Amino acid sequence: MNRSVIIAASILGVLLAYFGARSLMRGSLGSEKPPIETSGPAPVAEAMVLTAESEAHELKVNAKGRTAPDKVVTVKSGTAGTVIATPVREGSFVKKGTLLCALDVEARSARVKEAEANRNAAKVDYEAAAALAAKGLTPANREAAAKATLDAAEAAVNSAKVELGRTQIRAPFDGVFEQRLAEAGDYLAPGSPCGLLVDLDPVIMAAEVSEAEAGLLKPGMTSTVVLADGRSFPGKLRYVSRTASQQTRTFPIEAELETGDALVAAGVTATLQVPAGQVPATLIARSLLTLSDSGQLGVRKVLADNTVAFAPIRVIDETPDGAWVTGLTGKTTLVAIGQDYLNDGVKVTPVAQGGATP
Repeated sequence: MNRSVIIAASILGVLLAYFGARSLMRGSLGSEKPPIETSGPAPVAEAMVLTAESEAHELKVNAKGRTAPDKVVTVKSGTAGTVIATPVREGSFVKKGTLLCALDVEARSARVKEAEANRNAAKVDYEAAAALAAKGLTPANREAAAKATLDAAEAAVNSAKVELGRTQIRAPFDGVFEQRLAEAGDYLAPGSPCGLLVDLDPVIMAAEVSEAEAGLLKPGMTSTVVLADGRSFPGKLRYVSRTASQQTRTFPIEAELETGDALVAAGVTATLQVPAGQVPATLIARSLLTLSDSGQLGVRKVLADNTVAFAPIRVIDETPDGAWVTGLTGKTTLVAIGQDYLNDGVKVTPVAQGGATP
């Protein structure tokens, strides 16, 4: 047989065998059935929870402020003159009436003596006129004129003494002579300052509170004032403004401190705590607090159907054990871990912190 024919027959046989095998493979693959997909409920995530219960808690209004004197007065001159003496040292405690600045009396003392002499002469004239009128030796109007002259002379004496007294600038109340504003040799016009006098009995604390807090306060309520150095003093509210500040929209308040013999300076940073009655509140750990999408403070709670919901709250007090909040009533199941990753309406399987399902 021709060799070329044999080769061609061999190649044909190989091709037939190849295509036959391919056909068998396609048949076996096409006969395989696709896998059956099974459908079922998606697994429910577990959420670590704890139970919190509300109870009566003492509501406290806390405000930061500073201590201040009861009164601050710039003692001023009532007349013109040159300062000749400033006998009180700055920072000294002075009694009411203590001389703070003395002015040169100049001619004022002489005017008093002149007025007194005129008054004495008028008195003699009046007594003589009165005696003659009693005997009928002078008209009655002569006595009346003499009496008017005497009254005018008496008034002139009083006026001269008042003017002389104005050269002695004295303390209007007990207090601390905080700052001297005039020195010997200075010329003071009427209304010029001699010094600054402060009254630190009682010491007060001035602070500002929000509109909601101001509605809880009224004068006479007891309070506690804690100074920056740790000292604490009882106090009593003496003023609660009913007009808000135009700049801050807050309400100024003042409390009197009962310091006893303790020395408390003005201008010290302090915290005012005022008990304002009891309200239902819940004690929770600060780690449970979260924010809503709108930025509102709250917590995540689990409802009866095991769905998650956001509950807005308000912190009314903070203690070492946690934060007291309002907005939760009765017993509430709270998400303890992962509250920032759970959305409202998500269904969970509650698991207590001890590991058992509540």
